[in-house]
Amino acid sequence: RDVFIPLQHNITPTEHNYAMVLLSHPMFRAILQQSSGRVVLPLLGRQCLRQNVSRFEFVRFSTSTSQPIRILYASQTGTAKLFAYQLSEELSDHYPNREISVKGWHEINNPAELLTTGSLHVFMTSVAGVGEPPDNGKKFYSWIMNNENNPSLNGLDYCVFGLGSTAGHLPYYNVIGKNLDKRLKELGASRVLEIGLGDDGDCIEDDFDNWSANFMNLLGDAPDAEGTSIADEVSVAQDEARDETQDEAQVETGKPAKSQGDSPRVKCPGVALADDETRMISSKYPTLNLIPRKTDTVRHHLFKEDGSNPNSFYVKGTLKFDVISNKHAEINGGESGMNEMEVMLSEYSSNKMCNYEAGDHLVIYPVNSQCVVEALLDNLDVDRHAIISVEGQPESYPFPTGLTVYETLSHCADLGALVSPNFVRMILQRKDIDYKAEIAHPRRTLIDLLFQHQRKLSLDDLLFQIAPMKPRYYSIASSGVKQPSRIRLLYRKIKYVTSLGFQREGVCTSYLSYKGDLGNQDTRKANLAAYINRNSEFRLPKEGHVPILMIAVGCGVSPIRALLEERVALIESGRRLGSARLFLGFRTPDDEVFKAPVEEAIKIGALDDVSVTFASGDKDKRLVTDVLLDEGEYVWNHFESGGVAFVCGGARSFAAAVEDVLLKIFQLHGSLDYSDSEQYLRRLINEKKIMDELA
Repeated sequence: RDVFIPLQHNITPTEHNYAMVLLSHPMFRAILQQSSGRVVLPLLGRQCLRQNVSRFEFVRFSTSTSQPIRILYASQTGTAKLFAYQLSEELSDHYPNREISVKGWHEINNPAELLTTGSLHVFMTSVAGVGEPPDNGKKFYSWIMNNENNPSLNGLDYCVFGLGSTAGHLPYYNVIGKNLDKRLKELGASRVLEIGLGDDGDCIEDDFDNWSANFMNLLGDAPDAEGTSIADEVSVAQDEARDETQDEAQVETGKPAKSQGDSPRVKCPGVALADDETRMISSKYPTLNLIPRKTDTVRHHLFKEDGSNPNSFYVKGTLKFDVISNKHAEINGGESGMNEMEVMLSEYSSNKMCNYEAGDHLVIYPVNSQCVVEALLDNLDVDRHAIISVEGQPESYPFPTGLTVYETLSHCADLGALVSPNFVRMILQRKDIDYKAEIAHPRRTLIDLLFQHQRKLSLDDLLFQIAPMKPRYYSIASSGVKQPSRIRLLYRKIKYVTSLGFQREGVCTSYLSYKGDLGNQDTRKANLAAYINRNSEFRLPKEGHVPILMIAVGCGVSPIRALLEERVALIESGRRLGSARLFLGFRTPDDEVFKAPVEEAIKIGALDDVSVTFASGDKDKRLVTDVLLDEGEYVWNHFESGGVAFVCGGARSFAAAVEDVLLKIFQLHGSLDYSDSEQYLRRLINEKKIMDELA
């Protein structure tokens, strides 16, 4: 028979312990042995007892420890792939005799072959661009979502972990994972665990850590050959915790850290720095094949001399751009002021046209700070210019081969990113971590952890666990109609002090700020590896007579400048356009940028009026939302007459503030109650009458 138990996925450790006690009870074990092998492992708690059981979802899951687990990922920047292999490693540790595999959605020609009855499928997928599936997942996603002839998936067990960000394009937050989860259920598959939603706008590492812990709990304890009981495991864990606490105490009191002398080592002539020509290797991850250096030159990018992309690290369509201008956009902006950069395709390209539209992004691959890279290299026991061989590397190696260790750490690993919870546990040598409090909120990086806790790492442990470098999205500040061969960007160098007192700089904005321009007297140009991301959800109306309203703060002026430049070009070509009004907000008068393009747009008739506000540094300091509320009647009539609006800014709080003031305007000038105002706002958003650019 089947055993069903209500599943409450938000549980406390105490509640989980209650569930484990139930699992270990002989009577319950006997029920399982007599059942048909289908069961929901309990995650019970006091909340479950207080509420009506009918409010909880019932799910089914096979208790068979022989059921294969297939981890299937689609990844744009490498994070979903990294998570997939992290989960695979944890499963392999707990279930050494279980069949566990990892595949990208793109690795199988026939999408249907990804789905095999009898296996537990774990889907991991991110969101690319504006609500699009990752490039390497488009084929499978299109097939599963749009094929009316998809077979029934009855008997297929699955769960989904989505990767998204609430920091930008909120309506599309984790939309790919959510759609896939819903579609699999519609086709008859059995969901074994509620979808996990990773938020890169908060702490995606912690989200994944919690979700994967629930997934491991769902599978239950893996029986070993000696039949170790749960009580035995708890006792061992308590002993380990005491030992780990003592180790931490030694570090905090300045005593030597736990010895690394017992780490396995391998002979590596010409690569290892030790006198005996051996280097540390991982006891958990495969050993990388390293060969001696051929040069000590470190490349500024990963393109070949002819500009082609020789490896799979850069996504398809990534090109080399020349930096032709890079300057302060403000007179007294200071170190946090905005900067303006102009780029064009490098000379090797046969197509000099960038082929972009107002509203698109330039997506840039940054390079880590040289001093950070070299500090980490000093922690390793291999030659920094040793080559990670093309031959003999494990399939799970996450980065391109043929690069030197230095180049890999410079271009491919994100050394400014948060370290994953499991990596933290390995470095700190303890399991009980409060990830948000200890790591995420104080923004402790890998360098911090290694230096503060006096740890040494093998190259293998490092490269199999470090986060891949993510390309950064920047709204283009120019129009392809006006400047087809050049792209203009606006960026603000990120610089701050953490709660622990450490200074931090943004990886990409710091990288961009050092891209020099020597002027026309020097033919040498700094380069960027970047690609153009189409943003079809952010476009001027095709019907030129439609009135537009633009609202922006800070760097959100970047896509607004592109829209204005395109309107200027259209008017110069003889097009008649509808009215346009602009509401701009800056921190201070010194922060104001792009005054000349705005004045030109007004002069030529591409813009009817502009309202500029300053949050501080001005006697009439106001927020842009204050002015919007004052102009509420105009805003209401604008939407009622069929106008569209563009909302641009770099923070979730700004989008929320604009929505809040729009709701007030709809109630005050549209005579709507709050509920009707919300419905009106949602309709405007769904019909693309309000478009945002928050990247």
